Amino acid sequence: MLTEIQNNTQTQTDGLFLSGNAGYRIENDRVIVNLDAIRSDRPEGNISGTLSLELWALNRPFTGGDFNGQPLAGTQIGEMLGQHFLAGCEYDLIFKAPSVGNWTLCLMLREWNGDNFETRDFRNFDLPYRVDLQLVESAKADAKVVDINAKRETAKPEAAKTETAKPVTAKPEAKKPAEAKKPAAPKAPAKKAAEKKEAAAPVSVNKATAAELAAVKGLSTKQAEAIVAGRPYKSVDDVIKAKGMGAKLLEKVRGSLKV
Repeated sequence: MLTEIQNNTQTQTDGLFLSGNAGYRIENDRVIVNLDAIRSDRPEGNISGTLSLELWALNRPFTGGDFNGQPLAGTQIGEMLGQHFLAGCEYDLIFKAPSVGNWTLCLMLREWNGDNFETRDFRNFDLPYRVDLQLVESAKADAKVVDINAKRETAKPEAAKTETAKPVTAKPEAKKPAEAKKPAAPKAPAKKAAEKKEAAAPVSVNKATAAELAAVKGLSTKQAEAIVAGRPYKSVDDVIKAKGMGAKLLEKVRGSLKV
């Protein structure tokens, strides 16, 4: 754990100030930044640009203007009205250690001017911050040196990244797969109507009309009329006497006839 408090004022100004004591405490991958106050002395009704509080590792103490260094932590604190202040400020931020070397840590209050962030006030901390090769290798640090030209920036510079909570997306509950329905047993093919029908009741050769006899498969209308004309019959065999009947035809229709 590394802690330092700085109580001297090192101001670049333009009406925005880090007021009173400022300090930080590094705990592993977090840094807690403390400030007595952040103050705007601008006229009432004035609204600042978005303010960013940033901790930097610099090659030498910052005195204003251009600087070369690595951003370690930061957060955006929004806009501020003139003649207002934030008191008792404490920020718990993600800390990214700088690369190998001896560094001066500097706390900066920066304002977005529509094109880039400009430093309005700052505090250099007296205690050097040293990073040796062994520490970097163990932490697998991959810091990137950033050169900032406060006056000649054309592209929008990135302020030190603010810490934001990652949204948590609830995973949809997995649905149980529907139980596969057993396929219905295939229906046996319907039997032919002719097979389902019971055999037609035998037709009486002595009582049936010519039309009923003609309905018997194998008998023609003339043969049916001949059977009616040859009545009475003692047995089905006697039907052979009817005109147009023969032994072969009688055998064919015998099952459909009765006395």
